[in-house]
Amino acid sequence: MSADTSKSPVNWYRRNEYERAVSNSALWAAAGDALGWMTELTSGTSGVKNRIGSTFATEPVDWKRRIGGRLGVTVNFPGGSYSDDTQLRLCVSRSIRGSGLFDVEAFAKIEVTAWQGYALGAGLGSKAAASNLSKRGVNWFSNFFVSGQQKYTSGGGNGAAMRIQPHVWSSRGSLDKTIQNVLRDSIVTHGHPHGFCGAVFHALCLWFTLSNKKIPPLKAASQFVAYMDRIPQLVANDYELETFWRSNWEKQSEQGFSESIRKFQSDAQLDISIVEEAFKESKRPDYHDLLKRLNCLNDTYRGSGFKTALAAFVLAQLYSAEKIEDALIASANELESDTDTIATMAGALLGAISDVAPRWKLQDKEYIESEARRMCKIALNEPAKSFSYPDVSIWNPPGNQSDAVVNFDDQLALAGVGELEPISEEYKNGTSIWQWFKLPFGQTILAKRRAKIKVTVTEKQMPTESITSSTDVAQTSQQEQNRFDFAPQRGDQTIVKGNTPSHDSKKQKFSSIDSAADKIIASNYDDELIGKMINQCIDTTGNIEAVVALTAVIARARLAKSR
Repeated sequence: MSADTSKSPVNWYRRNEYERAVSNSALWAAAGDALGWMTELTSGTSGVKNRIGSTFATEPVDWKRRIGGRLGVTVNFPGGSYSDDTQLRLCVSRSIRGSGLFDVEAFAKIEVTAWQGYALGAGLGSKAAASNLSKRGVNWFSNFFVSGQQKYTSGGGNGAAMRIQPHVWSSRGSLDKTIQNVLRDSIVTHGHPHGFCGAVFHALCLWFTLSNKKIPPLKAASQFVAYMDRIPQLVANDYELETFWRSNWEKQSEQGFSESIRKFQSDAQLDISIVEEAFKESKRPDYHDLLKRLNCLNDTYRGSGFKTALAAFVLAQLYSAEKIEDALIASANELESDTDTIATMAGALLGAISDVAPRWKLQDKEYIESEARRMCKIALNEPAKSFSYPDVSIWNPPGNQSDAVVNFDDQLALAGVGELEPISEEYKNGTSIWQWFKLPFGQTILAKRRAKIKVTVTEKQMPTESITSSTDVAQTSQQEQNRFDFAPQRGDQTIVKGNTPSHDSKKQKFSSIDSAADKIIASNYDDELIGKMINQCIDTTGNIEAVVALTAVIARARLAKSR
């Protein structure tokens, strides 16, 4: 991999250049989603014509689609409407604090559970994961669901890979640190290596693209897969993943974690070899033929996390010197493939090196741009707002899709996310209603609700106004700084980069959240030591999120022991 991977991509740009790169990456990702979603899972060209009035998609247009299954309703979609790919990407983006800390608890327990109420085009695995997270005893690292034929450890789809771009856009640390966030994000919903390693592969593609200002060469694909040797160590260095997730994962999947990564690498290298062989046969292989060779055109592998990420990488390569629109059109009209997800991931890559934003109709363009600018500010360590979620410790997740829309303060609201302003007619079907709404921060959603809403919430279950505070933006939490700041070195060795030592004797006492938690656990949760460590964390970091993170680790460890 080219460029210094101990430095985030933002280091290779002037400020306005990086903001443009991130903004265009976000907009073209949404544009690919919007175009590809119009043709997703259609019954041939006749199905496309029934939706958009033409047999070939060339740009987002006003269209219609039946949602809610065979007995659902036919909804009018404005041109540029996007699906779960962009929805979840925005969920991830909101979950990244102004300090750069990924609030994985808020993402898992609030964003993903509320997303059930407005999800469009979501896969069965992602839906099952979201539903299980609604249970009180399930946390982000313990979502080992079994629902019908859906099982967490078999979740190798692309529902994680399609949403992880904000971690790269907002990165201001090393590559390893960013990939650790990608893993935390991915394992919330996907427990099979093809799912979370597919997300890592796409993140490496985007990191390379931004750092080198070009689409990675074909040989980089094997390098990205080889990098995944580091995944077991990254997991081992994460207290919660190592303590609570990994052992349970190995028990549920009945295999060693390191062994499973090696097995994935072998599978992935076979797919890469297929692509390499096609490029040996022709300087510009046929995209349809490549998809066929990779088995991306059949039901079994269409939504594979890694295969989708590889297909997007290849598509970006094929069209790196041409108009981005042509790449997205090619993806959208391969009707047996995952049209929207390949297009959205290729759009993120190609958009990152483009000076031109999409001219197509695009739903919530202003909001997508505003979140992209916020990611840029975070990467640059500039003051940036954080979404103010309700307290996760007292949060009551919606029990199912129909209960995500609630009554709040004499109006409708999306639980935990914001009040809803109706902007369309109602689409009724029995006791269910779908309707377009606008959220306070500018996002529009098609939400499903009960005709007679059962749930009324108080202000404790709703967010307050997004805030910018000195504690939120002045520094990354000590947890983030100390845990995963790795710089890849020659050979198999890795040097752990510490922070610059402080001359303040008080600050020297608190080294990291991990070490503090280890001492507390070893003391059998001694009251005096807990108070001492929390005070040292406050004195050292000056960061509320670091203190909350330490407290959460202690609480989870003690609860796990008691259970």
